[in-house]
Amino acid sequence: MSAITAEMKAMIEKEQCFVVTADRSGQPSAAPKGSLVVLDDTTLAYGEGIGGLTYRNLRENPRVAVVVADRAARKAYRFFGVGELRTEGSLFDTFATKFAQMGLDLKAAVEIRITEIYDLSVAKAGAKVN
Repeated sequence: MSAITAEMKAMIEKEQCFVVTADRSGQPSAAPKGSLVVLDDTTLAYGEGIGGLTYRNLRENPRVAVVVADRAARKAYRFFGVGELRTEGSLFDTFATKFAQMGLDLKAAVEIRITEIYDLSVAKAGAKVN
């Protein structure tokens, strides 16, 4: 299993991340997620506030991709994983507090267990990270 490196974590903290989901039939959807964070070397998480298409897709199909890119550095990563909607517990409470501070409601916290990571940088063009 691939692990999230310090470089990847710094990029996730600084750059816009996009979460890619698909419904049961395979219809894809990509959405920016400003709350995405690294929980540990193999887990990402974000707060789902809208409860729209991404939320509905995860209820039907837990497979997720997360893409983060630094255009200036010409570096990017794609993380594949399995997302789990959490509507209670400490992860949910953490995101609920953050969202409340911004005047937003939280539908669920999404915990993503990473299964594969790919380097999408110009120099490495889709190489799997070991």
